[in-house]
Amino acid sequence: MRAAFVALTLVTLAAAAAGTAGAGPVASPNPCRLVTPTDVKAALGTAVGRGMLQSLGLYLSCTYRTKSFITVTVQTRPLSKSDFVRSAKANPPPVKGVSGLGAPAYYAAGATLLVWRHGNEATISIFGSGPALAREIKLARRALSRL
Repeated sequence: MRAAFVALTLVTLAAAAAGTAGAGPVASPNPCRLVTPTDVKAALGTAVGRGMLQSLGLYLSCTYRTKSFITVTVQTRPLSKSDFVRSAKANPPPVKGVSGLGAPAYYAAGATLLVWRHGNEATISIFGSGPALAREIKLARRALSRL
């Protein structure tokens, strides 16, 4: 779990360092509305309570936790497409492009899916559960429809 937290922290710091120019005064979408408790239940197969919304530097963040200690974190920030790509590629390796979402997307550090649409970045991380990437993609599909 500590390694997962460290990975999320590194992804967040790399994104912040690479993308400050495009942050601007535009408000971030509410991540608790992009990915809801119903969405998390559909992806994980277990219920969660209300998400905890907080501001973390350049990001708005929403965190969901299950009784079995699975954590889902969704972060959003306004960002230009070029800054998104630069920021995503600046993450700790491996960073790989993800196709099939209908939007630019990258999977970074084996822990976080980063997606972009309409001037906003959303990152989705799931710690403590199942196969990497499949569940993040499921949540990203739902989030992108609202982004």
